[in-house]
Amino acid sequence: MQRFRLSSGLSDATPRSGSRRLTPTLAALCLPGLLAACSPSEHQDTTPAAAATQTSAAVYQASGTEPSWHLTLAGSVLTFEPMGAAKVVRTITPAQASTGARQYKAQDMTVDITPKACTDRMSGQRFTETVSVTTQGRTVTGCGGDAAALTSLNNTSWIVTALNGKTLPDGNRPPNGMDRTTDVTTPAAKPTGMAPTLDINASGKASGSDGCNRYVGGLEFGPDGKVKSSQQGGMSTLMACLGPNGAVSSQFNTLKRAVSHWRTEGTTLVLETSDKRSITLRKVL
Repeated sequence: MQRFRLSSGLSDATPRSGSRRLTPTLAALCLPGLLAACSPSEHQDTTPAAAATQTSAAVYQASGTEPSWHLTLAGSVLTFEPMGAAKVVRTITPAQASTGARQYKAQDMTVDITPKACTDRMSGQRFTETVSVTTQGRTVTGCGGDAAALTSLNNTSWIVTALNGKTLPDGNRPPNGMDRTTDVTTPAAKPTGMAPTLDINASGKASGSDGCNRYVGGLEFGPDGKVKSSQQGGMSTLMACLGPNGAVSSQFNTLKRAVSHWRTEGTTLVLETSDKRSITLRKVL
């Protein structure tokens, strides 16, 4: 079953301060077509609410914060999970659609899905739709739909998850104060390996760790996939890189020097060279 992972956020029109994301258990449900009626005793059209281009097996998800909540829509069933309160499961009516917007109604709840960009305050990821849920006289707002492609990498931070298709186990955990990249030299502070990182400042200039030492410069990231080489400053640390760490560091630096463009796949960043070698990264900020 195809699933669309959506993180919490508010529409661009209502930005507020960030808060921790809710990750409740998801329910597997079905969703009726945009205009077709559906009931438990009839054949159910499982076209998702998100858009007609998604597969019929998809589950539509949305979530928000302050207060944190998560919603799933599939078939004729809506599941709403507010943090600190009981999960609510309701049968919904067929969608009322108008100019791309859809509205679903249940016994004591209304869900409005609007084709308006929505930004995740935690990661900065943009989504294609704004979702509001009204129940018990209160309305909460969050993000739904597909992840929108980033057009700029400024003010973002990433950790490498794969080098030219080879997965780096340490890329699955965010860097922390005990990583080698912080120059901590006590034996207990040295993990067996460390994934390289990439920090991009407000002007698109790069810095980070190559998995062993810090680097500054070397690449400048422009809008819409543009990358240009820039002068790299000297390494700010000079730790010896031996064994697996040394191999990762060497391969990362070789690939980084050859990067010619960037693209995103959801929340994943792919840096590519002109001969199709790649660095794959996961967003951490």
